[in-house]
Amino acid sequence: MNSSAVTRIGVLVPAGNTVHEAEFARLRPAGVEFAFRGFAYPSADSADFCGDLAQRMAAPMAELRDWGAVLMLIGCTTASMKCCEPAQEARFAALAGVPVVTAAAASREAFAALQLRSLAVATPYGDSGNATVAQFLRADGMTVAAIAGLGLDRSPEVWKTEAVTLPARRVADFAAATDVPAADAMYLPCTGVGSIEAIDLFEQQQRKPALSSVQAGYWACLRRLGIDGRRDFGGHLIRSWP
Repeated sequence: MNSSAVTRIGVLVPAGNTVHEAEFARLRPAGVEFAFRGFAYPSADSADFCGDLAQRMAAPMAELRDWGAVLMLIGCTTASMKCCEPAQEARFAALAGVPVVTAAAASREAFAALQLRSLAVATPYGDSGNATVAQFLRADGMTVAAIAGLGLDRSPEVWKTEAVTLPARRVADFAAATDVPAADAMYLPCTGVGSIEAIDLFEQQQRKPALSSVQAGYWACLRRLGIDGRRDFGGHLIRSWP
């Protein structure tokens, strides 16, 4: 049973993603608990990627529901961008048995709340991941003023040794190098790379907002539950809490 004094939010991440949990631990307000469960990311050439994704999330969703989660976050950007149609999102909610927020939907809501129309995008991905992000943003009416990736998803070994340990300064510097004047804000889409500290560094340097899927997921989940989770760090979205 879920204690009335604690709001429990379940988070699903690709197996091996420990960064998301550490970022949420920094942001977590009193009275809120997060629990994380991993799922196996479907093959990129799956004949039914979204159906495969739902099947792989069924067991961890059941665990989170039994734990007492009142809401679940699918904390994987590219997977949720590939399955962002309303029917697919409704399928995830039915499977979870509680409301579901996805990293893609949270990002979309954050862009709207800050009235952003043009984004520069800095990712750890290669061409395929960048194409997924750009396609989602453009389909949602956003202008992708610039996009660049570090190509760290070229092998599991590179990802494990380089992506998850990227220093905040390195992320911020890469974002600044990707930024262009035409962009209203910087977007860091991957939940497997630290972004909370990097966002603050970028905003101080570039004097414009930066958003990440982790930051937007935190904001969207708590906002959906009527909880004010603002902090004096973590970027304009978290500080202003629109």
